Amino acid sequence: MVVGGEAAETQRRITAALEARDPDAPLLEINDLEQLIELKLDATAIIVLACDVDRPREMATLRRLRREVRETAIVAVSPTATGTGVRRALDAGADAIVFEPKLEETLGVTVSAVWSGQSVVPRKLRASVERPAFSHRERQVLSFVSQGLTNAQIADRLFLSESTIKSHLSSAFAKFGVRSRREAAALFLELEQSNAGLPGDESDPFSPTPSEATT
Repeated sequence: MVVGGEAAETQRRITAALEARDPDAPLLEINDLEQLIELKLDATAIIVLACDVDRPREMATLRRLRREVRETAIVAVSPTATGTGVRRALDAGADAIVFEPKLEETLGVTVSAVWSGQSVVPRKLRASVERPAFSHRERQVLSFVSQGLTNAQIADRLFLSESTIKSHLSSAFAKFGVRSRREAAALFLELEQSNAGLPGDESDPFSPTPSEATT
């Protein structure tokens, strides 16, 4: 069992929960992504990664980790998130999601389920983690939104009325569970990237960006 991530307090709680489950099980704590990758773990190991599924930078960590350790199961431990966040983590490569407030209660049974080949998500979100299915027109509209076009510009490109564009966007927002163009565009790009099997952001996610270093 390997515990990874940057949140020291969450890592401490993860380690305590795993030791309570099985005091004799080998346990390794690593907070550096490169060191974690260099272990070259296989299907006999499980990684428990502390990460916030609503933070794109930490999802980049998860995506890169999944690319590098394809056979190893990954359990993501995150602050409580929406169905959209959980779906994003599953798309990024997590085999299971545990929310921090329930960590001590659920991590042990989640790890046991993952050992047996199961995927696990919080029960209340199980109906919302399916990937949304978009119509051809909705995908066109979302593609233009992700390029920064306004509703009027999209309407001109597609020879549709602006009200029709708004209707398609409202439908897409509801399927994503978001309220803003920015959120919809980000999730659409992630979905397209996942579908195409393209690599994500490979910047070092364990090094804080300037904006995050000052928060």
